[in-house]
Amino acid sequence: MTYMQKVSPSILCASVWALAILLWPNAALAQSTVLYTDDFESGISGWSDNSATTHPNMTQFLGRFDNNPTTTSRNFALPAGTDYVEIAFDFYRFDSWDNVARWGFDRFQIEVDNVQIFSLPFTTDQAARSGVTGNVTWSHTPLAPASHIAFNSGRPWYQDQFHRVTLTVDTPGASLSLLLRTALNQGGNDESGGYDNFTVTAFGSAPNVDVVKTVESAAAGAYNLPGNDVRYNFTLTSNGAAVDAGSVVLIDELPPEISLFTGDLNGSSQPVIFTDNSTPASGLTCCVAANIDYSNTTSGPPIFGYLPSSPYDPDVTYIQISPSGGIRDASTDPVEVQFTLQAKID
Repeated sequence: MTYMQKVSPSILCASVWALAILLWPNAALAQSTVLYTDDFESGISGWSDNSATTHPNMTQFLGRFDNNPTTTSRNFALPAGTDYVEIAFDFYRFDSWDNVARWGFDRFQIEVDNVQIFSLPFTTDQAARSGVTGNVTWSHTPLAPASHIAFNSGRPWYQDQFHRVTLTVDTPGASLSLLLRTALNQGGNDESGGYDNFTVTAFGSAPNVDVVKTVESAAAGAYNLPGNDVRYNFTLTSNGAAVDAGSVVLIDELPPEISLFTGDLNGSSQPVIFTDNSTPASGLTCCVAANIDYSNTTSGPPIFGYLPSSPYDPDVTYIQISPSGGIRDASTDPVEVQFTLQAKID
């Protein structure tokens, strides 16, 4: 992604200064990452019970589960910086689930991280329901009215119904466990359940990086007149997700009225001072020769690789600063760093 900030003319009112921040975000912290998806057509693995069932009226699915076995579960590792996880799948209810004392109380149950999210009866033609349990928002919606779909062909009065289940888990940890249970009192010849078309998606904060460019006199009390030096400060802030190492690049177009100082400004023979004002540290380091590049391009996109003269070079039209390291997660403790360079007013 590219953040572009146009900086209005200030002291040198004839120039327009353009500053671009290029971010190549950490893929693991993109706004959404699909962690798992499966329709079980190519086989089933990774679940505590990998039972597979097919039927002429259906494709292969995970199950069936009744009163033995009743459960299957799976763990999902989550990328760092995950804000919430969305789990979606089809729940298949087959045959005569009961909710009366005479025939028993049959339930579909879900646990997330060992906490029961719901324990619900599913009647023959069950309407949609939703709710919130702890940090989990849940819902289920029937995909179609109840009908006889599969199994128990000699008992057409046994109606089946399929539901789409969605769980949204807020502020999870480094991993998430999901357990599905058919709490039934009879075997599959009378009642059972199954699962299909799973998708597990992690959502994280996007990087939120901004930069402000300011100018000041290099010497206290000096006027910004021809022959005097000015300093440009680029203040970069972040209060979002982390950004990978090598993913931050600042490109600045220099006004034609100045000659860039290319000598030793930071004590390491480089013309850029780097200041990390973050607690804890930002994760970025700068600036050695490998972090700085120059262009003397006068039209079109800048082409870098130009070797400037010293100590001032009026032909530098762009400077590129590529700090080492990455920006840490700043969603709790914001990051602020500053890059400073100097130039002489011609």
